[in-house]
Amino acid sequence: MLLVAAKRPTAATQITVWIVVLIACSHFAQSQSPESEWLSTLPIEGNVNDYELDELFTVQRSMQQGFPEPVVVPTGSGVGGQASPLRQADSMDPVRVDRSAAMQLPVRVGYDGGFTIASQRELELGADAYPYWLRINGYGQMRDTIFDSEQPDLSPDLNQLQLKRARIVFQGHAFSPDIAYFLQLDGRSNSGDNLRILDYYLKFDVGHQAMNLASGTLGLKAGLYKMPFTLARHLSGKQFEFADRSMASIYFDVNRSLAWGLYGATTGLERPIYWDLALFNGLVTGGAETGSSGTLDNNNAFSMTAYCYPTGEWGHGELADFDVHDRLATRIGGGVAFSTIDRTGTTEFDALRVVDSGRRLSSLLPDTVDQYSVALFSVAASMKYLGLSSTLEYYFRNVSEFKGASVPDLYDQGMWLQFGYFAIAKKLQLLTRWSRVSGNSGTLGVRNQEANEIAAGAVWYFREQHIKLTLDATYLDGAPINSSALDISPGDIGWLYRTQLQFSF
Repeated sequence: MLLVAAKRPTAATQITVWIVVLIACSHFAQSQSPESEWLSTLPIEGNVNDYELDELFTVQRSMQQGFPEPVVVPTGSGVGGQASPLRQADSMDPVRVDRSAAMQLPVRVGYDGGFTIASQRELELGADAYPYWLRINGYGQMRDTIFDSEQPDLSPDLNQLQLKRARIVFQGHAFSPDIAYFLQLDGRSNSGDNLRILDYYLKFDVGHQAMNLASGTLGLKAGLYKMPFTLARHLSGKQFEFADRSMASIYFDVNRSLAWGLYGATTGLERPIYWDLALFNGLVTGGAETGSSGTLDNNNAFSMTAYCYPTGEWGHGELADFDVHDRLATRIGGGVAFSTIDRTGTTEFDALRVVDSGRRLSSLLPDTVDQYSVALFSVAASMKYLGLSSTLEYYFRNVSEFKGASVPDLYDQGMWLQFGYFAIAKKLQLLTRWSRVSGNSGTLGVRNQEANEIAAGAVWYFREQHIKLTLDATYLDGAPINSSALDISPGDIGWLYRTQLQFSF
């Protein structure tokens, strides 16, 4: 009987249990945390859900910081002329206003006339260490281009407004910080306003994941991306000092392609050496059709680059010295690329141009030539000191081993030398650049020819690289390239003026 009674509580027992539970709940309610007591005094508490509050206090306690700095609460009336709950703090005393405003979370996500992600300020979230992470960036460049040709019959004048770059970037990692992805979309007026995939690649830090090495020591890379070769191509378009790259850097460019690659950095040295190598489809093949119906030959190409920072801390900004270094900061590097090209791949066979006319090499070769080899080399050095920045990159190209006809080896070389100086720290930068290409490719080895580019300009940085206005003027003495990005056509002689507004986030 006692056992039955124990298993079947009486009504009195149940009532007793409920009383104990109510007393405990009442005691818990009276024993609120300091945060809860503080929140109960605020008129905006009902507009912030418990999850947001929990997230806020957890982050703040972990950072051992107080509540966010007070922010300005906008004034105004709600529906019917009454103050909305979030704006009632306007009528509070000054101390109450600060505390109420501080309660607003630094980040908000939700639907507010559209799906919205909002942040009060730039935050250091540390989220790139999470296994799942996505960052969205983008930038656009609006350019006004004027070309005053000295030979209008051969190269016409130009006066156009153009959207040079309109890019959105999705990057992050999935499953682990060692498995990264990068997707860049591009839409611009000089490509017919078509939206295209400019880059799409995956990176796997196999050294850290499988070998217990330091992050970045050894990794795999695969997809569509910039081939590792020159500093000029390594730079993002939003980091240029001038409106765009130099004539020489485009002439010796390898550009993008589909590739397999390895990347990493040396360890054990006082200054690490960063390196990157790739096996890819061929020279300037990023936008070419692939597969058996495509216009590529069956010869892969190879490229590699390596660089280091011998002195100082390079800082941010790539070329421009935003940090106004009081100690000389330097960067040195080099690259190599080579490939065999045959006539079956018209995209590659027609890619190379010559000095100084800018004609295609394929148009000068005898019709019986069906294959040749190309080797390119580059070396680069940059420095930053007290607002002054300087970069020199030198290139060499050797075209040889012609099959089908007797053609001598063709040698071209070129360089760009660029200086920038902040006349007003972090705001006004003055620029100058000299670019040159010379060689015997245009005469098939008979004699050397050359083309020069001399430029000067100025940049006003409203918000560093995020918002800036660039003005530059360039004199061209012949052009061995055909580049819609630079607004330079083969054989151009004359003055090129560019005004460009950049916005990036």
